[in-house]
Amino acid sequence: MNKHFFYLILLFCISSCQPITKKMMNIEGVVSSEYNGQIIYLVPRPHPTPETVDSAYIVNGTFSFSIPADSAIYDIVISRRANAPIQRLLIVAEEGTLHTTIGMNSSSTGTPLNNQLQHWKEQMESAGEKAALLSQKINKNKKDNTITAILRRQRDSIYESFGDSTFCFIKQNLNPLGGYLFMTLEHMFNEQQANDLKRLGIEKWKPEP
Repeated sequence: MNKHFFYLILLFCISSCQPITKKMMNIEGVVSSEYNGQIIYLVPRPHPTPETVDSAYIVNGTFSFSIPADSAIYDIVISRRANAPIQRLLIVAEEGTLHTTIGMNSSSTGTPLNNQLQHWKEQMESAGEKAALLSQKINKNKKDNTITAILRRQRDSIYESFGDSTFCFIKQNLNPLGGYLFMTLEHMFNEQQANDLKRLGIEKWKPEP
């Protein structure tokens, strides 16, 4: 047998025996050290079971998880026993390292899709704050129909603008994240937007009931 051919076969056998590296996501979390000893949960959405929920103890104000980068959707939440004013954080299992800060306004950065999700979250929070302020003004001026009508139009404009941003975000993400958001926020879209997303195939990404 030609020795070069033999070497080719040998190299093929060696490469075939190499284990396939599984794509992973590492979550590196920071939280106030006052919660040391408490448990952080990684909860799959939208249908968690005791068997699918992961957990980690907070040590020196940090915690970590390592999970398959399979595009699954998770919430990071703290144990109810902590009685902590900590905001849950929605994330996507994406290859790479995700840096999270868990607190009253939780956030994440480090992978492309999670960076987009963080930007959308900030838009949502900004819209909510503006709408809440307008609602307070409406209550204070409820005896003046002219003023309240103007304020309601301004509030409706905020809701509509955020709805349009969410529609664009989902349209750009016809994937498990887009499917999950569509499932939870479908009520905020007008009929045309909902039909457009369905026509593009968003429903195939909706989580199974």
